[in-house]
Amino acid sequence: MYSERKFLNLPPKTRAKRFAELLRILILQLGNDIAQAKKEYGDYAEWAKLPPEKRLDGKNQAELIELYKNFRQECGLGFERDVYLENEPGDRQDSVLPTLPYSVLAHNLRSAFNVGSLFRTADCLGLEAVHLSGYTPDISHAMLKSAARGTEKWVKSQRWDSPLDCIQNFRQQGYAILALETGEDAIPIQNVVWPKKGLILLGNEELGIAPELLKECSLKIEIPMAGRKASLNVASAFAILAYAIRNAYGF
Repeated sequence: MYSERKFLNLPPKTRAKRFAELLRILILQLGNDIAQAKKEYGDYAEWAKLPPEKRLDGKNQAELIELYKNFRQECGLGFERDVYLENEPGDRQDSVLPTLPYSVLAHNLRSAFNVGSLFRTADCLGLEAVHLSGYTPDISHAMLKSAARGTEKWVKSQRWDSPLDCIQNFRQQGYAILALETGEDAIPIQNVVWPKKGLILLGNEELGIAPELLKECSLKIEIPMAGRKASLNVASAFAILAYAIRNAYGF
């Protein structure tokens, strides 16, 4: 952190760049740096006598991103895709293949980045929807948007007060309830006979799927590990499972 004298002696572009760097931390909610970044930004804003529209007070996420964009322009830099997302080059207006009758329920996933990755994988491999429950981050979360790369805008999603209500809803529609989980009664993914329709349950990164939800599943699927680790990151595991489903249906 700069002292007041040193900060005020910085060239305008260098000041703008530092404001942008601090806003990036706040927008993406980067770990333990958030409180320090907020204090540092406030001190610099006070020293530089920034107008109210360039201060943090009362700003929502969209306004922070807009402020970030303005500071990046002031210092001669463009947008970072992690923060300010538009459609990427190569994105299409329509899907290449029909959507498959498979959805995923993410219950109590801690990482917004993992949840955003679920959206991107669901889109890329043609699954129909991502459902959220518990303390799984919402689609408004900046880190989720960063990982989802815009797919949260068109992949169907719904938040449920109870994951059991979501499961019951899909069961009534004839969906098989599948758990991506390890355990002695789990079937290796290469041996699965895929049902016509399925709801895939994903659980907490550390604790796995809650026992009361596992009881609702008709099939438990595991990905055999060849190395020393016993399991994959939840987003990586889901990508493998989604590919196996799409492969079974055909590309």
